[in-house]
Amino acid sequence: MQWLSLLLSFSALAGTVSAVQDNNGKTIVQIVYDYDPNRVAAAVAGSLYLLCSVCLFARAISNRARWALFLPIGSMNIGIGFLIRIVLPNNPDSSMLFVSQQLLILLSPAAFLAFNYFVYGQLATNCLDPSYSQIQLCEVATWFIISLNFLISMVQTFGGVLQIFKSVSTDKVGVTIVLVGLAIEAAPFALFFLLCLHVYMHIRAAGISLSSETWGPIVQALLFSSALIMLRYIYRIVEYAQGSGGYLMTHELWLYLLDTLPLFIGVIVYIPFWPPKYIVVKTDLPMSNL
Repeated sequence: MQWLSLLLSFSALAGTVSAVQDNNGKTIVQIVYDYDPNRVAAAVAGSLYLLCSVCLFARAISNRARWALFLPIGSMNIGIGFLIRIVLPNNPDSSMLFVSQQLLILLSPAAFLAFNYFVYGQLATNCLDPSYSQIQLCEVATWFIISLNFLISMVQTFGGVLQIFKSVSTDKVGVTIVLVGLAIEAAPFALFFLLCLHVYMHIRAAGISLSSETWGPIVQALLFSSALIMLRYIYRIVEYAQGSGGYLMTHELWLYLLDTLPLFIGVIVYIPFWPPKYIVVKTDLPMSNL
């Protein structure tokens, strides 16, 4: 992915930069987190995400769905981020390790957004009558939205890198940049989630039983996954709005309860309900009257 190469470049740069010492001798981890990351929790999370990515890669390869690679790649990157987090307590002042794990965990969900955008586009194109959706996400529009998300992710990368400089003022600037990036990324996805609800309501109003349609489980999986991703973005926005030293950022439990777990559930739902398997030829549906 484009942002991954940028992340690695920033990480390499961060490893060579000498931080400003106005922090009373505190390490990067102490300044940003104020706790030592739990190695066991990081190992479990990293292993589960990597296992999930293996299953999703197998699914994508079996169906030869290149557009679906966003999901396993995103899951793999988060898994790597958590594995890096395991060694962070032993290297609390390593800017390269801190930036790598922070941004892999923070930015990889952009790939999940991209995947859900594509799932909706495939549904609207191949399974639904145009009257069910006021907005048709054609391939060009989908790629535009995804490119915008990656551009925003690059901005968040810059903000995340600023956090490694042990300066209170620089850290605040970095947090603000990440917060703005998260808000801009979450806003269109919130509208997308409402669009999915709109389509779902129209299908139900037409008296169509999703259980009787081949593509029915994917509509439900898309709504379920998008709701969990939206929950994660709300958590992240509140976390960064509180800033470094805030309650959410300094209590690791919430990272796993409101970020790691919701995202994981929102991803694994696609293992049994793999969209390319269910999204087939267009079904003849009655026109929506709503």
